[in-house]
Amino acid sequence: MLRYGSALLFSVLGCATRPGGDPSALVASASAPSSTRVEAPTPPPEVPKPAPLATEPAPEPAPSAKTDPSATTNLDPNATANLDPDDDAVVGPPAIIPDCEERLKLAGVKFEPATLPLFEKHGTTCGAPQAVKYVHGPQNIVFVPSPVLTCQLALALARFEGQAARLAEQHFGQRIRSVKHGGTYNCRSMARFKLASEHSYGNAIDLYEFKLSNGKKVNVLSHFGKPGTEPSGAEGRFLRSLARAAFDDATFSVVVTRFFDELHRDHIHVDMAHYRTDGSR
Repeated sequence: MLRYGSALLFSVLGCATRPGGDPSALVASASAPSSTRVEAPTPPPEVPKPAPLATEPAPEPAPSAKTDPSATTNLDPNATANLDPDDDAVVGPPAIIPDCEERLKLAGVKFEPATLPLFEKHGTTCGAPQAVKYVHGPQNIVFVPSPVLTCQLALALARFEGQAARLAEQHFGQRIRSVKHGGTYNCRSMARFKLASEHSYGNAIDLYEFKLSNGKKVNVLSHFGKPGTEPSGAEGRFLRSLARAAFDDATFSVVVTRFFDELHRDHIHVDMAHYRTDGSR
């Protein structure tokens, strides 16, 4: 069941445009530039709205990432989801995080400088004022290819690596060697709605496959399973528990899987939007 934040329609994520789609038409229909606030439609009456979380999770102690996969590597509050319900309708690139590079180093991230130039396209702001190329994080998990993304999302990926490593050890007794993804930056609207996608800012990433240290591949399309059925294998249980943890621990603002819609049958979408959406169950 989905659990919505205070802006239901903002929480509907369109990830990669499917074959036969028209990305230019979607972008042309985008209606909210970054400098404006738009009014989110009222959610359907049958979908309850939970009370907003009052506070962000307290930072956890500094980890020993290479020896304890369960240890968190997040030392920065900007690596957590946006828990403020008052800015759910804000559309646009994330704000600059002061001393971003120092914070990434503290979190154990190897990165390279990168740029995502800001520009306007059909009324939508694309790009981001602060971007890096993510080489690997504290668990030495390689994202293939090395993604260019916002600093905010890079900090979140560092925390996510710790979660993924812990759950891979729990389900397989193995470490994660690499993660295959489908991209971060794409100037466009959502695939199903006339709203700017977080991909427009490099503030989202689509996760397709996890490769373990023994060579085993855990593929979202093959192993996640259909909603309404419990997965019989460790692969499906790993993917579902990872998606739930990524949302429940406020690592990302938005986590969307096949539970949300069939556009996400082959990947897990995560991003750092202002609003929150749980599409993990």
